[in-house]
Amino acid sequence: MSINNTITTIISNHQVTGTIAAVILITLAGYFLTLQKVFSKAFEEQITKLILTLSVPALSFISFMQPLNRQLLSEGITIICWGFFLYVALLVIAPLAYFFLSDHFKRKVLGIITVFGSTTIFGLPIAGAIYGAKGIIYASLFNIAYRLLLYTYVNIVMAHQRLQRGTLRQIILNPIVIATLLGLFCWLCQDWAPQIIINHQSVAFFRIDQTASWLYQSLKYLADLTAPLSWLIIGCTLGQLPLKQIIFNKLAWYYAVLKSLVVPLICLLILLLSQHYQVFAISNVAIATAVLLMISPTSTIPVAYSISYNCFPEITAKCSMISNISSIISLPFWVGALSLLH
Repeated sequence: MSINNTITTIISNHQVTGTIAAVILITLAGYFLTLQKVFSKAFEEQITKLILTLSVPALSFISFMQPLNRQLLSEGITIICWGFFLYVALLVIAPLAYFFLSDHFKRKVLGIITVFGSTTIFGLPIAGAIYGAKGIIYASLFNIAYRLLLYTYVNIVMAHQRLQRGTLRQIILNPIVIATLLGLFCWLCQDWAPQIIINHQSVAFFRIDQTASWLYQSLKYLADLTAPLSWLIIGCTLGQLPLKQIIFNKLAWYYAVLKSLVVPLICLLILLLSQHYQVFAISNVAIATAVLLMISPTSTIPVAYSISYNCFPEITAKCSMISNISSIISLPFWVGALSLLH
């Protein structure tokens, strides 16, 4: 395929161009409204809490409200395994990219924020916008390893402590984890659950998309808030940070290149190689979803840990800010490139 044909194919895909335009325009709206003092820090915190407590759990749960597909089930197990493999491997490799820093712990902290992105706020809504319910399922399954490692390993490293009962409780009681596991249970067990006849078809009683449309629609309204509110909040974050002081930080830009380009490229190449040699191969949609999650800007959780435990908070904050910019800039390239997989 020639370059001209490739560009034409990308531009003619309205789902792709529409998603990119929405991300950029809504993010810019949040940015300028924050600069104009229309949105405050308190607004950002409250909307973020809404997204993480209601919208994303609703999105994760209703994405599983579909018939059990044996191929999707088999692929889902493989995606979970890939999630664990890639996150663990990257946690080992990422600190090596900061070989020029003399402080070993600083390299480890930067490695952590290089690996963990804001997948819930950035990657997951984009995957859902482009690939629909299947993209949400793939993202939710891939993120199981992300959440387990984020609330255990990352917290332990930053706090210089061992795994504690409170940490496990934090994982188990996380609304997104609960919704994902509950949705996964409903999806897996629907063939063995009590059935109800709907339109001459037998469905599990907990398939609320068929048996309780009033509840499903309510959750769908909440789920539909995830993408626009998430992108708006990214703009709010950018509008509150001192751009002039951060924009010339060389380490932050080096980090941003790793986060937005190198890490997702490594994941893409590994997954394409596995597909080529049919070793734990997954579909193109699953590969694209995993890569979209990996281009997400820095997760706020490890940055919050670094601030709370005084683990180089200034540099992690600067890296976080620059990665928001680099992720938005690189998004059209990645969405366009991934669209060619189809």
